[in-house]
Amino acid sequence: MSNPDISGLGLGCWSFGGDAYWGEQKHTDSIKTIHAALRGGVTHFDTAAIYANGRSEQITGQQLKKVRDTVTIATKSLYHPPESFQKAIDTSLRRLCTDYVDIFYLHWPSKGKEFRPLMEILEKNRQQGKIRAIGVSNFTVPMMEELLPYGNIDYCQIGYSLLWRQPDKEMIPFCRKRGVKITAYSPLAQGILTEKFVSAPAFQAGDPRNKLVFFKEENKEQLELFLSRLKGLSDRKGISVSLLSLAWLLGRKNIQLVIAGARTREQAEENSKAMHTFLDQETVDELTALSDELTSRLSMADNIFDHSVR
Repeated sequence: MSNPDISGLGLGCWSFGGDAYWGEQKHTDSIKTIHAALRGGVTHFDTAAIYANGRSEQITGQQLKKVRDTVTIATKSLYHPPESFQKAIDTSLRRLCTDYVDIFYLHWPSKGKEFRPLMEILEKNRQQGKIRAIGVSNFTVPMMEELLPYGNIDYCQIGYSLLWRQPDKEMIPFCRKRGVKITAYSPLAQGILTEKFVSAPAFQAGDPRNKLVFFKEENKEQLELFLSRLKGLSDRKGISVSLLSLAWLLGRKNIQLVIAGARTREQAEENSKAMHTFLDQETVDELTALSDELTSRLSMADNIFDHSVR
């Protein structure tokens, strides 16, 4: 079975079902969000077994059953011992109400764990038609190199946005050379690049977003200046901050798929407008220059969550 050629804007379903990271999420809001995305022209949906302990997969699959032939679905799995990995794949398929998944990602590397057997199992499932494309999420280049002899990696999912361009240095050149497509998550930096924030946000104590790399003490002043300038550009162009951020990213030639999360119908409707928002070259250049200045000064990490995977 051939790999799907998936591109454009997808809906991130992390919040569906509610979890410790995002807090409560009304079931009705999740349903409305999925259908708003569909009406807006979104045809790709990204979830994971770990999201709300499987509830995200269930909600997503149930709502997409009737349109399964017109959409693509991605899910992810953390490390499992090889003897239980097939069961994890089959459980995800059952929750998603489908007999195949369009992209199956190995999600987050685990130190000291051998992923070669998992890649071989994924390839076996590809041959059986249960998986159409294989991906890795938050892996480093050396980790991908270790896996490539044992299977074909079709997609690499990484954090990427106006605020986070570290993959430009090593990951994206590697993937271009190897023919691996790039999936960008957190294109709105978990809500920072929206109209909700016109300056560096101050989250409540205990909010997991406080651990994002952008909020390291040495980065806050640069983030504040960037957001102020971005808001000024948004006002001059008459385009919201979120649409500027998404449209800029959708126009990046090295990014094939952009996963934008949404928790409400309104957010999904706003995000879908990015597919029809076309930026002139001057605006693209201004956004890139702002991003270049900020990202050249940010302290580095393996990913936006500052989780070491080495």
